[in-house]
Amino acid sequence: MRLIYQFLYRLLYNEMAWAYDAVSWTVSLGRWDDWRRAALPYVRGNRILEIGFGTGALLPALQTEERRVIGIEPSAAMQRLSSARLRRLAKTVPRVQGTAQHLPFADASFDTIVSAFPAPYILEQRTHQEFERCLRPGGRAVIVEVVLAESGLLLKLLYNMVFPSSPDTSKRLETAVQAAGLNREEHVVGDGRVRPLVIVAEKMAAE
Repeated sequence: MRLIYQFLYRLLYNEMAWAYDAVSWTVSLGRWDDWRRAALPYVRGNRILEIGFGTGALLPALQTEERRVIGIEPSAAMQRLSSARLRRLAKTVPRVQGTAQHLPFADASFDTIVSAFPAPYILEQRTHQEFERCLRPGGRAVIVEVVLAESGLLLKLLYNMVFPSSPDTSKRLETAVQAAGLNREEHVVGDGRVRPLVIVAEKMAAE
């Protein structure tokens, strides 16, 4: 099952990237954009990086007159889709192609790093070491996942089909964050049977 999921995931971010928004809307019953925007109240500062921005839906929401926003995404197909979206909106957001494990930015470049529904890279210690390096003292990484808020065998089965994870996924993320020296908080927000889980991993402020 996991191999099938990984294969479909790869298709959705590459050859079938054009279907990403429709698939996301369908599996979330229309709530995907609201879930993704759960990151916004936790964004701090004026220099913002979004990692794995996909089709670019969150980039315009992150951008304000005061904020300098930049995105990084490894998929060339997603880069093309985000370019088309930003052109339609008459928005300009700098973007680069690259990975979270090797961020091409100077130390202490950002106040907030945002990652909504991240790929498995979020479980790697290297990713959070890069977050720590690129964040300014007191800066934070804001990670959005979803969590099942109600019990029920059928509901749990459907949830695990759409959002598969291994029993140690949460522990692996916690370990990676702690190993990078970041302080971690979790916030379950919103309502409904499936709700956004916002993880805030903060870098210690300078003394």
